[in-house]
Amino acid sequence: MINLKRRLIFVLVLVLLIAASGCKIKGKGDTKKTQKSIDEIRAGTEGIVMNFLANAPPEKLHVEPGADNSFDVVLELKNKGAYPQPDEGVSGLAPGFGKVFLSGYDTNILTFDKTDSDLSQKALEGKSSINPNGGQDLLTFKGKINAENLNVEKYEPTLLATVCYYYFTIAGPSVCIDPNPYSTVKEKKVCTVQDTTLSDQGASIAVTKIDEEAFATKTQFRITIKNVGGGDALKADAALEKCNPHGTQKIEREDIDKVNLMSVKAADKLLQCGPFAEGNVKGTGGLIRLINGEGFVICELSSSEYSNKISAYTTPLVIQLSYGYRSTIERKLQIKKEISALGTTSGSPIGGVGSEESFDRTTGPVKITP
Repeated sequence: MINLKRRLIFVLVLVLLIAASGCKIKGKGDTKKTQKSIDEIRAGTEGIVMNFLANAPPEKLHVEPGADNSFDVVLELKNKGAYPQPDEGVSGLAPGFGKVFLSGYDTNILTFDKTDSDLSQKALEGKSSINPNGGQDLLTFKGKINAENLNVEKYEPTLLATVCYYYFTIAGPSVCIDPNPYSTVKEKKVCTVQDTTLSDQGASIAVTKIDEEAFATKTQFRITIKNVGGGDALKADAALEKCNPHGTQKIEREDIDKVNLMSVKAADKLLQCGPFAEGNVKGTGGLIRLINGEGFVICELSSSEYSNKISAYTTPLVIQLSYGYRSTIERKLQIKKEISALGTTSGSPIGGVGSEESFDRTTGPVKITP
């Protein structure tokens, strides 16, 4: 009886050990999966992207005077970037986040219920662990063709849809801070000062490289940023006010290719940076000019900020950028005015039954005598 009890206890302990081991393995797997999801959130080179929905509008539109020549333009919008994040204190999109504009057409022939639409009420949240694909929504413009103003048989406009919006980029690579870069005493260090190459950060403006150099009195970082998307970087204050193709203001050369450096921090320590394209040449933030899609800024961390350290250590260098961004897509249309079976344009008889004059191709109009 005692042996039987011992065997039962042994089996029970063995089962508990196997169960505990299985839970531990599963936990590790879950951690890796969560980490992978976080990495995927801060990946990609796009922000807000658009596509014309199939057959909305159709490539060919047939119209008649006096008929209801209406059609829809439907845009599919997706946020393929990482802004906004729930842990960044953003619930939904802020008012004035962005707008979509339609242009490229003759307003005497084509009219729409609106020429722009606000994006702040759309479900366009950034990619997150709960929604790794990001938000997506539809936007509809209701159009109408004024056939009476169409004085040709065929009109072929190119419809442009332009999206302008505010966006943010956050990069946080680990860098090495060495309080004694010129020490002659041989010692083991946890890190060495070196350059860092970064991948994209889930936005159209990315931090691509950090060149680091340590001095006795400071550590310098040369931070390179690049426009990795397919659109234009804009000064934030020009993103919406000047993007409207039907507005009174237009985008100037000084509004393009400028990105705002909000801050650079080594842990909680704010770095001094420069040079900036406008305002103070040096400070904790300012505008960086992009040339051929690329720009840089040099930031310094004074040695007084880590004077209490005696050996090298790693710390996150958090870089925050803000900017306006503009991208455009197009759809070619063919609008054809219907011709009646008698060879007349609807509403405009030419030599048809009931007309008062015929048309001779060699001599011109000929008066018809009853």
